[in-house]
Amino acid sequence: MSNFILDQQYQEEIYQLYLYAFNAQDSANRRDFWNRRFQHAIPYGISVDGQIETSILSIPFETNFFGTNFKMNGISDVMSAPEASGKGGASQLMKAALQDMYDNQVTLSYLAPFAFSYYRRFGYEQVFDHVTYTMASDKLPRISKNTENVQVKRLDFSSSTDLLKSIYQQSPLAQRGGLNRADWWWDYLPKKFVNRQLAVAFEHQQPTGYVIYERTASEFIIYEVANTDIESRQALWKFVTKHGTTAENFIYQSPVADIDFDLVDEPYSVTTTVQPYMMARIVNLQDFLEKYPTSTPAKFTLDVIDDVLSENNGHWTFEFDGKVRSVQKSNVPLDTHTAITIQQLTKILFGYRSAASLVGHGKIAGWTSDNVKNLDAITVSQKPILADYF
Repeated sequence: MSNFILDQQYQEEIYQLYLYAFNAQDSANRRDFWNRRFQHAIPYGISVDGQIETSILSIPFETNFFGTNFKMNGISDVMSAPEASGKGGASQLMKAALQDMYDNQVTLSYLAPFAFSYYRRFGYEQVFDHVTYTMASDKLPRISKNTENVQVKRLDFSSSTDLLKSIYQQSPLAQRGGLNRADWWWDYLPKKFVNRQLAVAFEHQQPTGYVIYERTASEFIIYEVANTDIESRQALWKFVTKHGTTAENFIYQSPVADIDFDLVDEPYSVTTTVQPYMMARIVNLQDFLEKYPTSTPAKFTLDVIDDVLSENNGHWTFEFDGKVRSVQKSNVPLDTHTAITIQQLTKILFGYRSAASLVGHGKIAGWTSDNVKNLDAITVSQKPILADYF
């Protein structure tokens, strides 16, 4: 394990660095949710003259990647004191955390970047987007579908998360690269987002859907919607539209990157913004390829460059005939002309952009058409979804 890992006894000192580095105000609520996150994290830090100047948190999670569960560590709170700026401390901690992930059989890592170019140095790439829809209240669609079998109740978010767990797990939010939310994370969410409210749909007294939202003086903001059947979804949206007299604008911050203009009667009435969200990287390429969720027979070779994790560097051969999967790394010297970086490979295997598209944009070169076709044949067909932030 890395020499940079700190003991939990440094919690208060790291918290004070967090407040200073992010210019955040201390409060009972902030301390509560931050402490909960810290207690489930692996803290890294660099101390100079007995004072921690640089720190990051590596938080163990599990993710459901299109039906396959992988260990994933989320990087959070990358922070340095002003006097530590430019010393490279954060880079040292990032590299140490990634090496520890590999050594502990963690396959993936996610993070929220302050600068995409900075985290590309460590093998991360943009793979998650969010779409924000904004509509004036007088343009809200009318939902005429009969939903009398569904009852929607407003409930306290902090005391009702047990009702949401099964619904979430059955939704695309949890199945396309999203978190398998642990119980502690469900407890954390209402503490972090104290202004968010909850409405739950019930059929025959069983929870079948929910919407997490927030109300301001002029806006109704939707953060998360999940349901197990269409009638519950319709009932939840009907509940939302009934607030049309109390809000000027309705905003839906959707973690699903697909644009749904065609589902609105008047698309011109909707303002839509697509925003880059979070980044990911493959930490253990061998494990990811061996368990990658595909049933398509394919064979391809890859020369992979990973500037941080040398274990991923090399000439890889992937072969799968529908029954037996073989993933081998050989000692053949890398062909730097045709090699692909771990960043670009992450983008492809996460279904964010195809190999053919990257070739067309000049991001990878020298590949045979068969190699491009065979790699794209196995990749997941939908973009990943991440509703959480850390």
